[in-house]
Amino acid sequence: MLVQNRADNSLFRLLQSVIASLVFGTLVCGSTLGGPTHSPGGAELYFVDLKDGATIPTKVVIRFGLRGMGIAPAAEDRENTGHHHLLIDAELPSLDQPILNDANHLHFDAGETEAEITLAPGTHTLQLLLGDKDHIAHNPPVMSLRIRVVAREGGAAPAATATPSAQRQTVPSSDALPRRIPEILERYMPDRFPDPRDFRR
Repeated sequence: MLVQNRADNSLFRLLQSVIASLVFGTLVCGSTLGGPTHSPGGAELYFVDLKDGATIPTKVVIRFGLRGMGIAPAAEDRENTGHHHLLIDAELPSLDQPILNDANHLHFDAGETEAEITLAPGTHTLQLLLGDKDHIAHNPPVMSLRIRVVAREGGAAPAATATPSAQRQTVPSSDALPRRIPEILERYMPDRFPDPRDFRR
């Protein structure tokens, strides 16, 4: 009888430990799903023309792609927008805290969608993470897959799709728009034009 009570007691403690671990894990995971800013379902963050395992030069332009959301500079509170962060040789940071700002966590506060970076020769990991106005990941987080690249002196650049200059489209700056409006229509112009680059997708 005493042996059976000890076995029942051990089983009860094991079950109690498992339940406590599950509850604790749920609480911890629930708090790391991202910050207070919600992201729409299906938003996708990715590298443009850069694949896992690619060989790249040590000085390279990395282009960021985003679907399902827009880009806005940091500190601007616009619905369904954020700004890019590039993680270089870094693990994913805590998703409910501001993203670090150092050599391994690059911030693109002005809403940039590409960056020229210099990597030491060798193997590196890259990952994109979208941050809200306060540099905190959205909920659910919008991030790219973590990819591994090999940087080499004079290595192959990411394959970019060549666009004939006649077909290349550029987004005019808000300063250039008034120069394209005929003088007779100037009185109908607003005082400030929105910058069309703020809402690129």
